[in-house]
Amino acid sequence: MKLQELGAPRKTEQTAKVFESYFGQQVDFGAIGTGQARYMLTKVRGLLAEQRRQPGFHQSEQNPAYLKLVMMEHGLAARLREANRRSLAESEVQQAQVVLAAQDIVDQMQKMIEQVTALQFKDLPALVEQIKNEIGVDQSAQFNNDATAALAGLVQNLQASKQQMEGAVGVVTGQGAPAVPGMAAPMDAEVGAELDSGMEPEPEEETSDLEASLTSSEPNKGALGRAKR
Repeated sequence: MKLQELGAPRKTEQTAKVFESYFGQQVDFGAIGTGQARYMLTKVRGLLAEQRRQPGFHQSEQNPAYLKLVMMEHGLAARLREANRRSLAESEVQQAQVVLAAQDIVDQMQKMIEQVTALQFKDLPALVEQIKNEIGVDQSAQFNNDATAALAGLVQNLQASKQQMEGAVGVVTGQGAPAVPGMAAPMDAEVGAELDSGMEPEPEEETSDLEASLTSSEPNKGALGRAKR
C-alpha cells in the first residue's frame, strides 16, 4: 500500500460530502449497519429501476429525487465494500495471532531439544568425571552409559515430536495441507454477489427517516448542477 493511500478519504466519506453539498442533507454511511445497508441498497435499486422504466427517464438528470437515489446507491455500495475489507483485515490479524501461537509451541520444543543436548554434551561429561573421582570408575562408567542412553532417547523423542508439531502448524498455515474448498474465494466477489443478488429486505430493520426521504419526489436543494451555498 502506498503511503498517500493511508490518508485518502474513504469512498463513503467522499459520497457523504457530495450528497450534503448538493442536497443539504448529512448522511453518515459509516454509521449504517451492514444488514441495514444491504436492505437500503435493495430498496434504493428497486426505486431506481422504477424510475428508469418511466417514459420521461431521459430527463432524469434534472430530477433531484433520481439523483439522490443514485448517490445513495453509490454510498451504500461503498459502505458494504469497506465493511468487507475491514472484516477481512481483522480476520487476517486474528489468523496471524493463531499461527504465531502455534509456531511458539514449535519454538519452545526446539529450546527443550537444545537444553537436553547441552545436558548431554556439557553437563554430563563433567558430572561423570566427578563421579569417577569421588565414587569410582565402575560407577561413573555405568552412570555415563545409562545417562547417555536416557538423554539420547529424550532428544530423539523431542525431535520426532517437534516434526509432528511442525506438521500440525503446516495444517494451520495451509503449507503442505490439502486446500479447503471455499477458503480462497475473494471476499470482494462475495460482496459483489450479495449486492447484485436482489435479496429480499430484512424484516427486522426499521425504516429510518433517511430511507423515507428516498421515496420523496420533491426537490430538496435543486438539481445536481446547483451546489449548496
